[in-house]
Amino acid sequence: MKTNTYLYFISINIFFLFCICLEIIKIRWQFSQEYENNAYLQVANNKLTEINFNLKTESYHLSSPAKVERHAKESLKMVEITKVININYEK
Repeated sequence: MKTNTYLYFISINIFFLFCICLEIIKIRWQFSQEYENNAYLQVANNKLTEINFNLKTESYHLSSPAKVERHAKESLKMVEITKVININYEK
């Protein structure tokens, strides 16, 4: 009877040890997946930061006063006001 009890406890301990080993393997796999995911997110963040910088630069370039003035003169055929002219309308 005593050997049966020892055998029973040993088998239970082996089963728990096996479950714990499986859990450790699962956790290590999750860590590796999260590490790869983190590396991918850092690369994506760097790309988005670069795109954001380029878009801000383009926005500043397009909204600069010199660019707006050149567009007005070339595309819209506007002229710069050099002399003030008063126009009076009579009734």
